[in-house]
Amino acid sequence: MRRGVLTIVAALLAILGAIATGFYVYSQPHVLRLAVGPLGSEDARMAAAFVQGLNRDKADIRIRLILTEGSEDSARRIDSGQADLALLRPDIAMPSTADTVLITRRTYPFFITTKETAIGRIADLRGRKVGVGRSPAGNVTLLKRVLAQYEVRPEEVEIVGLAQEEIVPAAKEKRIDAFFSVNAVGSHANNDGLRRLRSAWGEDPVLIPIREADALAAHYRAIESGEIVRGALGGDPPRPAESLQTISITSRLVAAQSLDDTLVGNLTKDILGLRLTLATELPAIQALETPSTDKDAPLPVHSGAAAYIDGEQESFFDRYGDWFYIGAMVLSALGTGGAAILGRESANRRRRAMSGLDELLALLAVIRSCADEAELMRLGREADLILSQVLADYAKGDLDASALAAYRLAIDQVGRAVAERQRALAED
Repeated sequence: MRRGVLTIVAALLAILGAIATGFYVYSQPHVLRLAVGPLGSEDARMAAAFVQGLNRDKADIRIRLILTEGSEDSARRIDSGQADLALLRPDIAMPSTADTVLITRRTYPFFITTKETAIGRIADLRGRKVGVGRSPAGNVTLLKRVLAQYEVRPEEVEIVGLAQEEIVPAAKEKRIDAFFSVNAVGSHANNDGLRRLRSAWGEDPVLIPIREADALAAHYRAIESGEIVRGALGGDPPRPAESLQTISITSRLVAAQSLDDTLVGNLTKDILGLRLTLATELPAIQALETPSTDKDAPLPVHSGAAAYIDGEQESFFDRYGDWFYIGAMVLSALGTGGAAILGRESANRRRRAMSGLDELLALLAVIRSCADEAELMRLGREADLILSQVLADYAKGDLDASALAAYRLAIDQVGRAVAERQRALAED
């Protein structure tokens, strides 16, 4: 009986140990690999802020950066399974196996020039030199798409790729007639970019809108329509004087579709929480925004992020409550079955232990009719062996006090019968 109890206790301890181990593993931070690049870019600085903020807040999710050459390389890393997340511009590259989690930055490209050039619309750029940021390379592709909307062929325009430090000298030295700005204005103004534009084009520049933004958005799903609000370039009077219609380009944090929905939902919540804790260190982080979760959105949103954004994220017990219920039923069934098995085993052991009583009663009849003293001594030794087995069974818990009392009575009868039979044989 004791052995059965010990077996049950050991099994329960093993189950509790497995549960404790499972909770320990589950409570460890999940480390996700984030592909971003190149080093020193706005996206890389944003990703580094994510890492710093999540580590500082001791969040359940941590990020390990994988530096890449740019959006195209980052997209390849996700599609090949080398990364779980990526921070990229979808107009440059979008992985086929990942969906949007958050919009990290939004820019409003536009053309800027001076009155001296007499350029008033995009069609006037034919035969002119148009500057564009060399990095990332997708800026040139974006420029060509905008020009194509106005039927301006690439060979009709001289596109001049410029590094950030080359923009002001190129404009002042008349090496370009206009500049296609992609990074200067976002949902939060980039003061350094605005300062360079004013230095290059003066305090009264000419801003050329992209009025067919809706048409471009219809052709390219990564391009949206937007506007540069009045006064976004600063100044008094404000620049622009009226809101300027243009296109909108986003940078996005995307997650592999294979990632667990709850994990992505928690990541969305944790990163949005960094807008307050990191605002003073990285003001650009305040530009984080949630994407549209509409079914007809041009870029799909990860189901885990959408659940959190729409307030439909399942809690731990919502998700695993059925398993707890099933587990309780299984444990109850196992307990009942185990108790039945132990009860049957205990009954079998008791039945086996009590079989010695039948042997003693059969031995008693043989002793009373025994006519040989040597045989009588052997029968006495056999009774002693049965007594030894009885005591061993009692020590193991297979016999209780009432059974031992029955054995004691049988042993007394056997001993008395042996003695009486010895006296009778001695008299004969």
